[in-house]
Amino acid sequence: MNSFDFSTFDMSQVPYAEDDNFEFKGSQISFDKLKTELQQAASAFANAGGGCILAGISEDTANADGGIPMKNGRQDTLDWTDKILMAVEPTPQYKRAFILDVGNRGSLNPDCGVLAVYFPESYLCPHQAPDKKYYIRAGAHTEPARHFIVEALWAKRHASKPRLTHLFRVKPGVDDVVQLAILSLTESPALNVCINLSPLPTRLKQYGEFFPLRTEIIDRQSPFVLDVGLWRKGDFGPPVQLSLTYFDLAGNEYATECMIDDSKALPPKRIGGDSLLKISRSLESIEAAITKYIAK
Repeated sequence: MNSFDFSTFDMSQVPYAEDDNFEFKGSQISFDKLKTELQQAASAFANAGGGCILAGISEDTANADGGIPMKNGRQDTLDWTDKILMAVEPTPQYKRAFILDVGNRGSLNPDCGVLAVYFPESYLCPHQAPDKKYYIRAGAHTEPARHFIVEALWAKRHASKPRLTHLFRVKPGVDDVVQLAILSLTESPALNVCINLSPLPTRLKQYGEFFPLRTEIIDRQSPFVLDVGLWRKGDFGPPVQLSLTYFDLAGNEYATECMIDDSKALPPKRIGGDSLLKISRSLESIEAAITKYIAK
């Protein structure tokens, strides 16, 4: 359940029974009890793929049974909801609204509505409720997560962070062109990537107005590759600083810097006019002869 739009959501989209994605709380629930239920639901849905809790709906009939007051004392209930969800660590993303038109799905008391709070799947799990427990959805129920599940959620959080690295290489199939490739080390995509080189290599100085380069996404399937110079002419120049900034799916920013030295990153330059394949075969022949001699 990774998308939700309250502008088009109404009671006709509410299932007639709780499931992995929907949890109901009846209108007779106190605000103190609702506080705990909302915080535990925030942890559970964020940790387990996302979902929506609806307060003011009968757990038996899945119809509105009076609704939740739109004010808690003098405070707006939506503002109260924001405050209590801030106690979940880390606070997950969420959307909240009152549904005021229930159609033929029950009825609402004056100044009441169905309180709906939606939590998308989180990339910052595990999320802990204020009672120091982590929750997940188990079918139609919110349950404390067992230790091994919490460990798996921590592992998921680590794997969900984008990590970029670089590869300095001779262009495949064109053995005189040097390439800089930016690669992803994890399954999580890096978004709005900014790539800068300082100082610019000789061959790229004429394109200085286009730096820093920007690309929308780099992931396992979509690396970024740039031709930066000619190998034999050594026009990549002195060591160059590579700077990368990028964002993850949750909007967190990352920044890395490293030095690229072509003398260390590239293989030895070509000997005379011999091709690399010819040199490789010659070395293999020498190795075979030495091995045969030692075997005697």
